[in-house]
Amino acid sequence: MGKKWIACLMALLLVCGSIPAQAAAPELTSQSACVMDADTGEILYEKNAQQELPMASVTKTMTALVVLEHGDLTATTTATAEALATVDLDSTRVGFEAGEQLTIDELMYCMLVYSANDAANILAAAVGGSVDQFVAMMNEKAEELGCTHTHFVNPNGLDADGHYTCAQDLAVIARAVNQYPEFTKYSGATSYTLPADNVIQAGWQIYTKVDMLDKSKQTYDARVYAAKTGWTTNAHNTFVACAKTADGSNVIVTLLNCPVKNGIFTETTALLNYAEAQYPKLTVTADSYQEQAKDAAKQAGVRLDTDALEDFTIRLPKGLTAENLTYTCDAEQNVMQVSVAEESREAYQKETGRDGTQPLLSIPVQLKQGITKSKQTAEQTSEPQNSGLTQQLTAALEGLPTPVRDIVLAAAVVIGAIVLLLVLLFLLGLYRRIKKRGQMEHPIKK
Repeated sequence: MGKKWIACLMALLLVCGSIPAQAAAPELTSQSACVMDADTGEILYEKNAQQELPMASVTKTMTALVVLEHGDLTATTTATAEALATVDLDSTRVGFEAGEQLTIDELMYCMLVYSANDAANILAAAVGGSVDQFVAMMNEKAEELGCTHTHFVNPNGLDADGHYTCAQDLAVIARAVNQYPEFTKYSGATSYTLPADNVIQAGWQIYTKVDMLDKSKQTYDARVYAAKTGWTTNAHNTFVACAKTADGSNVIVTLLNCPVKNGIFTETTALLNYAEAQYPKLTVTADSYQEQAKDAAKQAGVRLDTDALEDFTIRLPKGLTAENLTYTCDAEQNVMQVSVAEESREAYQKETGRDGTQPLLSIPVQLKQGITKSKQTAEQTSEPQNSGLTQQLTAALEGLPTPVRDIVLAAAVVIGAIVLLLVLLFLLGLYRRIKKRGQMEHPIKK
């Protein structure tokens, strides 16, 4: 009997060993977090990623983005009293004075290396014309990027009512600014020496607050090449990190409301380890998804140029493959959206914590001119042809409110039907009278 139990136990161990195990995501003290593949925009991990929270100085990633889009890094600007007036004297700042002349390049170093709030305000006034106008540009850019849980009140991140973001939006902003090599130059530097200007002498040095960039720190992580910290009493510790993983991918980690200072560094490393180990790259060839893409295009009523399809790369948790994917065609955007197949979403959610209903990727595709025959047939059968009179009436009513126009058209149809019925009744009566008169003029002889 004992031998049988041992044999069963060994068999069970063999079966369990053949099932790929997904390591659990790390436990985080941060209230909100997001991990994004910056090359594709695919979200690999999230925790309360759409919860609106104060952001502190990670605000400066958006400030940097707007400056890089609209500013001239070689230009010189003059610090104004108006720009400096709203900077809390007890907050992090270099101590610039009104009238001090600085280049945009110098100010970017001060803002992203040292997190200087006065530098952020001077940049905002220089690029936007005023701090308020620059903040409006920040909010316009957030809307353009699709950040629906973000609103800016200032360019520096000091606590203010209505100044908030979420971890997912923050990752989107970081991905956008990471397209600029200059952002890496500034936010990846560990120190900077300010040159002499009309107020200070050369030699003023500033140092980064990102320990992950400093080889002398215990929390140093060689994968992180650009990052921005934040802290206020209200927001606690916040963080944005751009990293290069072992397979050459660019990954973004964002954290909000972390109660421990070094927690933003240790939790970032833990999330990078998790993403590398559990989300391997998967290349999906054009041939393998061609038929599904054709079906998706047909469902959308368009024709797909299958010759233009290309391979794409995606990250899926271990245990899932290309067979667990499904496709939908967005004809207006000329993209094919890649999602987790409905029958695989339970397994996907078990591994990632995400329900899998949102598209993982959007792949550009080429659509052929015209619509499919089935779409044409559907449109022809679903839309009744207007008569010339109806078209004329519709044109005559153009400009009226839709409800009024609909009522008038309906009334016209009813009146037309009544008139037609009256005409038919008149013709029927006329026919009977003519028939009766004919019988009287030619009586039947018996």
